[in-house]
Amino acid sequence: MAQKRKYNMRWSDIYSLGLLPAILMWGLSPFLDEKAILIASIILGGGWIVFSYFYIYLFKRCGIIGWITGWAMLLSGLIRSILCQTGMMQSPLILFEAPCIALLSYLFEKHDIRPHSCYEYKMRRGIMQEQYILGDFSQYEAHYIVRLVLTGALLSAGLSWGLFLYGIDIESRAGTYFYFYFPAGLGLAIILFESIRRLLIQHLIEKYEKKSKYHSTQSDKELDFMEFFFTEIRIMVIGDEKIFLTENNGDRNKFNYYAGLDLPIHHRTTYCTTLGEESQKARQIVRDELGIENPDLRHVCTTIAQKPWQQIGHYILFLPHDSLSKLNRYPGRWYTVNEIAHLFHSDKLHPLFKELYARLYTIVDTARTYHSNGKRRYAIRGYKPAFSLHRIDQMNIVFDDPIWLYVSRHNEDHLLYRIDTWIRKLFSQKDSSNNRDA
Repeated sequence: MAQKRKYNMRWSDIYSLGLLPAILMWGLSPFLDEKAILIASIILGGGWIVFSYFYIYLFKRCGIIGWITGWAMLLSGLIRSILCQTGMMQSPLILFEAPCIALLSYLFEKHDIRPHSCYEYKMRRGIMQEQYILGDFSQYEAHYIVRLVLTGALLSAGLSWGLFLYGIDIESRAGTYFYFYFPAGLGLAIILFESIRRLLIQHLIEKYEKKSKYHSTQSDKELDFMEFFFTEIRIMVIGDEKIFLTENNGDRNKFNYYAGLDLPIHHRTTYCTTLGEESQKARQIVRDELGIENPDLRHVCTTIAQKPWQQIGHYILFLPHDSLSKLNRYPGRWYTVNEIAHLFHSDKLHPLFKELYARLYTIVDTARTYHSNGKRRYAIRGYKPAFSLHRIDQMNIVFDDPIWLYVSRHNEDHLLYRIDTWIRKLFSQKDSSNNRDA
């Protein structure tokens, strides 16, 4: 009997724990002299930046708040050290730390400024919805908590600067409270709030689990009325090194609808509890739509949609030359790789197609450049074959094998490849790949 998957909360799920070094510094500052505070802030900030980088780099949830906190501590320490030379000795670090946290939080939230590895994690390993049922939580909560930290930083910055300009001394009782204990208490309150919020979300996830277990046992007729439990099958069609796309205008009656060039085959069906069941339905859709009895259909990934228990199964269908005419029934045309590359960064492609294409690009590009252990296939350092759809159906790879997404960022061309390999050996981290090479 298969063991039920548990979604127990772990400390790595609490993103605001990245504030801990700053909270520690604010709590201890009243008992330290000026020089010790500056040195500790610079050292702790620099160390926390490195830790947060590897925290993200090793796919340990979202370390963006730790990255923001580390840079804020480092920059404020350096700024305060420079100001020491001007005789401004009694200004608290919160005057610089809070604005730095607010600025970096704003850049993350509004302008997508974040650590390079965090960006690649989204683009190459897929968006957070692809991490099963906790994906929606991870995607939304990261931005929600960053906004909360941004609000707290703006409040602390405004209050501390107001008091400082009013003339409240750092050694007075009011100064000690508002410059040190208030931001420390606010940071602890954010951590406590997120922990309670995370527990409530955990309870909601478990409730969805129970509902889905019941509805997955109902008949198809009953499931037709359950709009909250469905699987959407999306199939990319490739033939003669081109991809067939049609115009998808979306549902304009919905508040958030997506439009653009999209895949020709996308059908909503009853919820699939296993990958085998989903694959069978995908093959049946191809038989019904195109009349192909034994389609060359490959599974790429299955993601979670906007709500738990709404799945999207992504597939690739390879068509031989003599079957291309079967797509004439759709109001679209074949696009080359170059044409799609020009459209990729515009608003003319459907977001779900862009995600699938980016994933396919990464897998194929990586498998043609590296072995599954991260070693280069070619002796020329930095060389990568140009991406094309030529003979990708004959590549000896499994498209839904996560090893190629891992190798895309962990290979010998990466500066920290050996350090990362050593760290993973130290913590005995292994991949789950069943496919060893292309």
